[in-house]
Amino acid sequence: MKKYTYSLLSIVFSIFTFAQKSSEKFEFKVTAGLNIGGLSPIPLPDNIREIKSYDPGFNPSLGVEALYQFRPKWSVGISPRVEYKGMKVRDRVIYFHTMIQMGEGAETASFEGDFSGINYTESKNLYLGAPVFIQFTPGEKWHYRLGGYLAFLLDSRFKGTVSDGYIRNGGSLGEKVEVNSASFDFSDKVRKLDYGAYAGVSRNVGERFSVDLSLQWGLRSAFPSSFTGISFPMYNIYAQIGTAYRF
Repeated sequence: MKKYTYSLLSIVFSIFTFAQKSSEKFEFKVTAGLNIGGLSPIPLPDNIREIKSYDPGFNPSLGVEALYQFRPKWSVGISPRVEYKGMKVRDRVIYFHTMIQMGEGAETASFEGDFSGINYTESKNLYLGAPVFIQFTPGEKWHYRLGGYLAFLLDSRFKGTVSDGYIRNGGSLGEKVEVNSASFDFSDKVRKLDYGAYAGVSRNVGERFSVDLSLQWGLRSAFPSSFTGISFPMYNIYAQIGTAYRF
């Protein structure tokens, strides 16, 4: 993440220089936050029977924000940021279509079919994102936002294990293969472009600081429809708790 942080710092310096010369209609901020959520199907399919554990992980976000007030109480804004979106989840599934690998080296065997047992998934994706929104400010402290976001994938990790079950090779009526432990890695299948809806609220704390709560709800599946390793769409759904400093 270091090289992206350096790039953001360069952008911050440029914006700071411009902010000194801009009119009162412009406002610029540095933002930082933590994402909490997951990559999830909506709604949860019937073959996910039980969520045994969930760990949101550490998903930092660092960016800048520019606002332009076009009418009293109304502004338009954009908030480019580099951010992680990730999770770790363990669940019990039945007839969950997937691709797995068993064994090591020359003895590795691949299977695609319907798995029943314990599934563990770890996701950690790095995005360059940019929410674009309309902001309403009814008073001096509170700000309400609504818009959308666009995000480009910089680095991806989506992998995990299956255990304590069996896979019906080829489909629900295929050969039953016992699975003590197997793995999967779909990192290279994650789409490079993500987009969705964005909403948020922030409150000023003092003259230059604010605290923020926002939601990014993906509207495009993270995997293409041609990918058969997962049989249902999965969407990035993340809330962010953050803070901002106004220049």
